[in-house]
Amino acid sequence: MSALDLIATASDATFSGRVMMIQFKVAQNVASEDPATAHHTERINYSGKVIRGEEKPQVVAAHVISSNPSISAQIESDPARLGSNVPDGDIEFALASIWDSRSLAFAAV
Repeated sequence: MSALDLIATASDATFSGRVMMIQFKVAQNVASEDPATAHHTERINYSGKVIRGEEKPQVVAAHVISSNPSISAQIESDPARLGSNVPDGDIEFALASIWDSRSLAFAAV
């Protein structure tokens, strides 16, 4: 696995744009989640940051890629496609999986 392939994909405007669009979907889902959800306050605050457009899509794309071995493997299987072979559902799953860590990181600032 080449980190250069993963960096190229995270930096690609189309891939990071896909991550951004799907991140809005996840943010909206979090905004209407049960208030009893663990870390709800931090999750809602981070959702607001995303909805206001204050998040960096390339950084989130890099986090999505680095946190999900399936996505990394799909990118590595055909690096020239720059992640176009990664299904939206996989990106959405990865975003949901990292939502707590991102929201808690921003809460700590």
